[in-house]
Amino acid sequence: MKKYCLLLLLFCALPVCASAQWYLFPGKKKQDPKQTTTVQDTVRRDRPDSVLLRPGTDPQLTARADSLAGQDSLEVPDVFVLDIPSVIHVGLVLPLQASDKKPSENFLDFYSGALLALRELGAGGVRVNLQVFDSAQGNTAVPAALIEESDVILGPVTPESIRATIPFCGKDKVLVSPLDPKAVELAESGPVVQSPSPWTAQIDELVRWVAQDRLLGPELYVIRDTAALVPTDQAARLITKLQEQSIPYHSVLSVRDIPFRKDQPVHVLIASDRDNFITGIVRNLSIEGARNSNVVLYGTSRIRTSGTSQTDLHNTNAHVTASYYIDYDDPAVKRFILAYRALFQDEPGSFAFQGYDTMHYFVSICQQYGRQWFKKLPEYDEKGLQADFRFREESGRINQAVRRIIYNPDLTLTRQ
Repeated sequence: MKKYCLLLLLFCALPVCASAQWYLFPGKKKQDPKQTTTVQDTVRRDRPDSVLLRPGTDPQLTARADSLAGQDSLEVPDVFVLDIPSVIHVGLVLPLQASDKKPSENFLDFYSGALLALRELGAGGVRVNLQVFDSAQGNTAVPAALIEESDVILGPVTPESIRATIPFCGKDKVLVSPLDPKAVELAESGPVVQSPSPWTAQIDELVRWVAQDRLLGPELYVIRDTAALVPTDQAARLITKLQEQSIPYHSVLSVRDIPFRKDQPVHVLIASDRDNFITGIVRNLSIEGARNSNVVLYGTSRIRTSGTSQTDLHNTNAHVTASYYIDYDDPAVKRFILAYRALFQDEPGSFAFQGYDTMHYFVSICQQYGRQWFKKLPEYDEKGLQADFRFREESGRINQAVRRIIYNPDLTLTRQ
C-alpha cells in the first residue's frame, strides 16, 4: 500500500496529460554536448525539400542531399534526418485507473519501472519531459496534442486503442505497443512499433537453436497433433521452418513411437497449439527423461504456460525460447530490485521490469538518433532486464529478440 500511496500522490500532483519535468528525475542540469545535441539551423528554411544531415556524414549521402536541393519537386524521398532534441518529450498512455478506488496494480507497476528508467537516464545527462495520459478514464482516444508534442509515444496498450489512435499520427509519429504482442498486425501495416517479440520470433529462434544442436548428431522427433484436420498457426509455422532449414526429423504421433535408448540423447519437438496435448506429451517425456536422462525437449514459452510442471521441464532438459526471462543473478537486475524497494517499498513484478526496459530502450534510441529514431531500429540493439530489443530490416518494426532458457536436470536454469 505504501508504494501505491506514493504513486497516487505523484500522479495526482500532476493533472492528466500534465508534464513531469526533467527535475523529477535526478540528472545533470548541464548537458554533455557529446551526449545530447540539438541540430536545428542546418535545414534550409527557404526550401521545403532541404535535408538535415549529420556532420561528417557519408559523402554519397551529402551528394544526394545536394542533388535534392536542386530539384523543383516538393516530394522528398524518405531520407533519414538527425534531429536530436535537447529535451526528449515522452508520452506514456496507460489505463492506470488512477481516480478509482482500486487503481490498476499491473499498470502502476509498469509506470513505476518506467520512472526508474527515466531516473537512471537523467543521472546520465538525458533530459526528459514526461506526459502521462490515463486511458482508463472514459477516454476513447489519445489527445492529439500529446501525439503532436511527443518524440516517443509509449501506448496505448490494447490493439483496439492503438487502432483508434493511428489516424492522429500523421507521417512523422509512431506508436509503441508496449505490452500486447497481438498488435503485431498493426506494426506490419501502420505507424506502430511492436515492442514485445511475438510467438513467430520464438519459433524462428527455436528452429535456429535446433539446427545448431543438430550438429551434435542426436535424432530429432516431432510429435504431431492429429486432432485438427488443418495444422494450427504455431504448429504449421514450426513444420514450415524445419523444412526451410532442411532439418531432417522423424514425424511421430506419441511418445511411445520414439525408440529411447539408454545414454543416447533424443531431441523432441511438439507440433501442437493445444495446451492439454502439450501437457500430456511433456508429462510422458518427463517419465522417460527421469528414467534414462536422455531427453532434450525444445519448445517456446507456450510449454511453460500450458500447465506443465517445473519438475517435468527439468526432467526433459527443456530448451525454451521466451520473450521474457529475468536472470536474478544479473548485477543490473539486482540493482534495479534494490532501487525499486528503496523508492516504492515493494518488490518489482514483471510489469515493473517491462516498464523499465521499454522506457529505457526507446528514450535511448531517440537520444541516439533523434526524432526519427524509428527509421534506425535495425541499427540499435539493447539487452534489457527481462526483455531484449533487436529489430531487423526484413521484420520491419517488429521486435525479434528472444531469450534461450535451459531447464537443467539439477533444477537450475541457465540462460544461453
